Amino acid sequence: MNKLIWIFFLSILFTLPANAQNSFTLKGMIGGLQEQFIYLYKLDGDSKDLIDSVKTNNGEFEFHAACEQAFAAQISVSGRKSGKIFLSPSEMYLFVHKKEMNYKFLIGKLKGSPAQDRYEDFKAKLAENNKRKLKVIETLQIPEVQSDPIKKDQFMKEYASLNKFKNDYFYKYASSPVIPYLLYQEYYAGKRDLENIKKQLTILKLANPNGMYVKSLKKRIEIVETLENKGQFPEIDAPSLSGNRYKLSEHKGKPILLYFWRAWTPDRNEKFYQEIKNITSTFPSLELVSIIRNSSFNMHRIPGTNKGESWHPKPKPELNCIEIESLDNSVEVVRFLDRGFNAFLLDKNGKILYHQDTKDLELLKSNISIYLSKL
Repeated sequence: MNKLIWIFFLSILFTLPANAQNSFTLKGMIGGLQEQFIYLYKLDGDSKDLIDSVKTNNGEFEFHAACEQAFAAQISVSGRKSGKIFLSPSEMYLFVHKKEMNYKFLIGKLKGSPAQDRYEDFKAKLAENNKRKLKVIETLQIPEVQSDPIKKDQFMKEYASLNKFKNDYFYKYASSPVIPYLLYQEYYAGKRDLENIKKQLTILKLANPNGMYVKSLKKRIEIVETLENKGQFPEIDAPSLSGNRYKLSEHKGKPILLYFWRAWTPDRNEKFYQEIKNITSTFPSLELVSIIRNSSFNMHRIPGTNKGESWHPKPKPELNCIEIESLDNSVEVVRFLDRGFNAFLLDKNGKILYHQDTKDLELLKSNISIYLSKL
């Protein structure tokens, strides 16, 4: 309880408006560039949104934009070079060579951003903590320590204390936007389960209730729990390949199969198309919505050449289904699903009847038949 009170006190300090800025300026130089366009993106946890693009002058650049709270950003150079940084509502300076831009967070390159300073402080202390943990593990392997219960217990307690580093750090600096961002990444990477994140979120909502990443984490938990507990499927509002707008909430009154799959090579795509045709032929009264997960980096070779071009699905009327392309997670619910296959059978009110995340056509057809017979 004392920890919660302390966090609440910090959150009051964090939200005081004194000397607050509502914009940022990012100046600097990217070595190895002359006159070339660079792009600055905002990473909100689930998507990447373009803030602005500028043309460098001998590698020098300047960005200026509205900013009420710190956030993670990505600065990209053509040729697929990019680096991540934490931007704050302040004036900042970035000096980096394009060779150092390897898609990861840039360390020691950005000055003037308190959020970046917090991130670098965490990474430095985490590295030191891991070194100490490794040393303790090595010490515990020494026969003299193994045979001495007192010494062994002492080192085991030290290891347990070191193992609490992350949680203690996250509690201490819960008001920083860096913390919910890190928690989100750990959950997405499978390093923390849903219950652990819900526990952490209790503190975060007190420390930084209006934080962008706190809200994003809260929304993710709500949607994941809805999907796991077979609740009302979240809204889908997106253009179909036929050119019409598809809104899931307007299609109530009939069972619907939402079929999520990831586009890749032509041969692999064709297998999914054949399975979709098999399902619509078997269940002609079932509305099937094919949501194709695609990426801007999905390149297919142009026939007869060595050149590639971005691939985008074309309408296939013979499939007798509604087709939607989710380009770079443009369909919001796709951001909350794993990257594999997912199929959701919905009842007439849009509630989940059945969910399958293994690509097994016969299993899917069998369960569709069972559930439709009950409607």
